[in-house]
Amino acid sequence: MKKIALVLVVALSLVMFVGCQTTRTPVTADKFATKAEEFGYTVQDAMNQFEEGAVKNYLLALKGIDNIDYQIEFAEVHTIEQAIAAYQENYSDFEAVKGSMSSSSTMNMKNYSYYKLTTNGRYHVISRIENTFVYINASVEYKDEIIEFLKIIGY
Repeated sequence: MKKIALVLVVALSLVMFVGCQTTRTPVTADKFATKAEEFGYTVQDAMNQFEEGAVKNYLLALKGIDNIDYQIEFAEVHTIEQAIAAYQENYSDFEAVKGSMSSSSTMNMKNYSYYKLTTNGRYHVISRIENTFVYINASVEYKDEIIEFLKIIGY
């Protein structure tokens, strides 16, 4: 009986905590670039990867100078529906590589969603706020610094 009560208390606490944060504010491409550079990333415009007009902004925040250790991709698309579709596609791609030994977390709220997966020595993140999202597929050795940066930008 005590275990059930403890589980209920934890569940209610989580609901109350998450319920207090029902929306998030997306960062602009300029703010993403500024924060990434402050954090030590080299930022590149990657709009040339897409057909003209397909996305509003697409930036790469690169870690490493001569050899790129990993990158964080930031996209701003035209509609929330476009961002949701990209989120769902990347979610499916991450699920497809999920190994037997993995950990993940998922959150879907009013204007944001995220999925974080650690598996097979890799750390995967897709985090969407309104019509923006970040995408990461990096070695697990960089997980802590990625988490720190994502907290800074609110993703």
